[in-house]
Amino acid sequence: MTKGRQCSLAYRVILFRSGGLGDILLTLPLVKKLEDVFKEIIICIPSKYHFLLQQFSPKAQLNDLDEGDEEIIKYADGAEVICFWNDPQWIIRWKSAGSSRVRVFDPRPSNGDHFSKSLIDQFGEPVDRIELDKPWLRLNEASIQRHPENLWIHPGSGSQKKNLPLSEYILFARNWLKKSPSSRIIFSFGEADLKLEKEFSQQTFSKDSHVGSKIFSSLEDFYLSLMKHSGFFAGNDSGPSHMAAMLGIETHVWFLVTDPRVWAPLGPSVKVHQTDSVPSNIL
Repeated sequence: MTKGRQCSLAYRVILFRSGGLGDILLTLPLVKKLEDVFKEIIICIPSKYHFLLQQFSPKAQLNDLDEGDEEIIKYADGAEVICFWNDPQWIIRWKSAGSSRVRVFDPRPSNGDHFSKSLIDQFGEPVDRIELDKPWLRLNEASIQRHPENLWIHPGSGSQKKNLPLSEYILFARNWLKKSPSSRIIFSFGEADLKLEKEFSQQTFSKDSHVGSKIFSSLEDFYLSLMKHSGFFAGNDSGPSHMAAMLGIETHVWFLVTDPRVWAPLGPSVKVHQTDSVPSNIL
């Protein structure tokens, strides 16, 4: 970055971001934009997501959102603040501490532009939606290795109403094996999916020699394993699907209740399905 470019940057931005994994991942393009606009970035997110931001934005100073903002507010003077909650008293407090501006973004828009695009567009010329479909979590697209057979399925999510029935994923997997008999299929589950994992383990299909399953005890463990996956991924509108897509993995994602025009995963190879294209309807 040239000295002239440095002088054109604004001073400091403080980003407060709560929410689930998908919320964090869809905010990453905004982080990149803020790096172009501000000299200094402070990001307050739950500590379980710090490992992602450390790799994605080494420039950012990270703080644990769960510890509150008492230590951060001392940096308010002259800073622009971004948050995803509309708390008038909190906003007054930060403005009184010297922040130059407090921007409040809607954390759950139900229509309009894609969520990530709507954030970026607040800080400069509007970006074309297609420009966002790239492997945000890899250094370059050339590093993506695709295998035509292997399949990773994550049938859970943070909300039951977002979940395609497990039977549909099993049907999808059975058909996959018919087309690619030598493929390997893994079903993954988080600690919040133990009931779903138990249901899967009771299915005859789970005993197939080409099928495996794993419960991931931590998000970082899941991320490191998914990075090594070179096949396809299938899941609900969930954090794991967003992570797979942003790693450049060819991703099939089902939307049942949310609008994919707003919430679709970002990546170079994402196939969006809705309720009219569940496996039992299209296979």
